[in-house]
Amino acid sequence: MLLPEPADMTTLLVRTDYSDDTAWQAAVQAATAVYAADDLEPMGASVQLVEAPELDGLTPNDLVLLPRSGYLSCLAVADARTMVDLTIVLVDLNEFSEQVGRTFRVVPQEVESVTGNLAIANMDFFEFADSADPDGVFRGFGGTP
Repeated sequence: MLLPEPADMTTLLVRTDYSDDTAWQAAVQAATAVYAADDLEPMGASVQLVEAPELDGLTPNDLVLLPRSGYLSCLAVADARTMVDLTIVLVDLNEFSEQVGRTFRVVPQEVESVTGNLAIANMDFFEFADSADPDGVFRGFGGTP
C-alpha cells in the first residue's frame, strides 16, 4: 500500500484495527472533536483518514517501511488499543530526525495541539514524546493533575 500525501496542514490517521467499526467511529470522533482551550480558539484536529484492509494489524514499525506518495513527517495511528481507550499513536517519520519510528500515544483532547504544532513546525516530535507520562501517553504539558 502507498500512503497518500495528506492535504496541507493535515495529518494522516491510519486505521490498523478492523475489529470494531463502532469503536473506530468513536475514535475518529474523539480525535477530531473540539475541546476547550485556554489560549487559542479550538477547531478540532485536522486529520485525513486512511482505511485499507491490508493495513489491519500493522505495527508502527511496519508503517515506517510503507512507501509514500509524498513527504510525511509523522503519522497518527488508530490501533487495537485506540479502539479501547481512544488514545492515538503518533509515529515519527521525519527523515531528518535520528528517531524515525519513535512513538508515543496521545489522549484525544491533545490530538489537535500535537498535530497542529507538528504541522506548522512550531515544535518537534521529540518535545511531545519526551513529555509523555511514564506510561507513554501525552496528556498535555504538565501531565495528569
